[in-house]
Amino acid sequence: MDQQPNSPTPPAGGLPESPTPITEDSENHSNPNVSGGSGSPTSKKKLLLIVIGIVVVLLIAAGVAYMLMGKKDDDPAKKTTTSNKQTTLVYAVHWLEDQQINGIKDKSGKVVSKGLKQYLDEYTTLHPNVKFTIQQIDYAEYFDKIKLLNDSGAAPDIYQVYSPWGAQYVHDGIVAAPPADIVKDVQDNYISKAGATIDGKIWGIPTEVNNYALLYNKDLFKSAGIVDANGNPKPPVTWQDVLDDAKKLTKTDSKGALTQYGYAFLRDNDWQAVDPFLSLLFSNGGQYLSSDLSKAEFNSTQGVAALDAELQLFKNKSTDSNGNFFDFKDGKVGMVISPPWTKANFAAAYGDKFSASVGVAPMPKLKNASTLQYSWFTGVMKQSPNQQAAWDFLKWFTSDTQSSGTTRYGDLLANTIGAIPARAVDFNSHKDVLGDFFTKVYIDQMKNSKAEPNVLQSSDIKAALMTEIQAAWDGRKTSKEALDSAATAVDKILAQYYD
Repeated sequence: MDQQPNSPTPPAGGLPESPTPITEDSENHSNPNVSGGSGSPTSKKKLLLIVIGIVVVLLIAAGVAYMLMGKKDDDPAKKTTTSNKQTTLVYAVHWLEDQQINGIKDKSGKVVSKGLKQYLDEYTTLHPNVKFTIQQIDYAEYFDKIKLLNDSGAAPDIYQVYSPWGAQYVHDGIVAAPPADIVKDVQDNYISKAGATIDGKIWGIPTEVNNYALLYNKDLFKSAGIVDANGNPKPPVTWQDVLDDAKKLTKTDSKGALTQYGYAFLRDNDWQAVDPFLSLLFSNGGQYLSSDLSKAEFNSTQGVAALDAELQLFKNKSTDSNGNFFDFKDGKVGMVISPPWTKANFAAAYGDKFSASVGVAPMPKLKNASTLQYSWFTGVMKQSPNQQAAWDFLKWFTSDTQSSGTTRYGDLLANTIGAIPARAVDFNSHKDVLGDFFTKVYIDQMKNSKAEPNVLQSSDIKAALMTEIQAAWDGRKTSKEALDSAATAVDKILAQYYD
């Protein structure tokens, strides 16, 4: 919507008063010594000058009033929307799957679980003056793309961000602080606000809070004889179990090339190269960064042992660097470490056999039960000319409770995206979805999950760590060499921001 100007504020003392018109008689009475009568040239000349003066004063006063009324407030946070003006909100998301945008459909094409577009259409029906443009950005490009768009003057109105990236956005001053009522709502109504809290201040609305668990193919487990006394697939509990099971699940061709992976990673994706390592690190009693965020600590003896545990899969030839996490959906991979959002993708791939073929188990432990917790939050860009309209929409989307007792955003996350909603009413109310065979494991793991810190330059830090972990996967470095090299690079990054 276009912006409504602020009400004019007159200068101190009000606008100048118009002088009382002076007539012939009043002039003569006030100054009887003036020569000439009503028809004298001198009298007429004076009267003309007075009239001109009055007109000039009135024009000046009108000009001042016009300027005050027409002056626009350049602070977008103070701008409001009007019901008769059209606004288009640009909504930047990292969701690329069709079902995430257009909803999950049955075989006839009927939408059985709404996607983002259906909710935006609903809001437009309620508010015809507000329309939306969905800007889809790949996860791997999102962090840099939002900054690039902002720097070029083309920032979206609404962003949704991986929480550690948000710390950099806040530091760079490109996101708007939320209104006080939204801050209060976040403080009171979310199971965790850590992801949206940066330097002790809430900067957005928490959307999802997730962790990592193990997925295993039940059919492959049965074929490999990895079953309990009743013949049911027996998932691994410890990392040693993972190593043992992966050996049994692995198949090769006559040349030794893997045709079935006991376990698979995914190169060049930090959520597959870094996050499983951090989960093992925490399980082994190690730390990612120091408490003051000034130094890397993942290269401790606990960290070296955690990476060694991963490398054993490569040494056993149960996996290799060509493995693809997403081949799990094709029945070519026995096990993967996964976040919960892959549920929709794998459910679509397995169809009616999803629950019969896919099993979920807690993150296998080295010493203690632990897993990495990560989160996202949403908010409004500081550059947006439509801040009020954007915050109004987000309040409706994330906090307005429907007759179902849930929010629309909670429904989207739980029912369609496959993520765990952070709002308490959604976390507690989606029992049918969050309590199913797949997601329940993630929910139960929350008590053992460790939140990732919101550290500046998180993207660069993870990229440096991912590069070195993959060097170890490839056999080019030992675990200690790789982690020490990563720690040196990360310490240089941290030194720019933390003492």
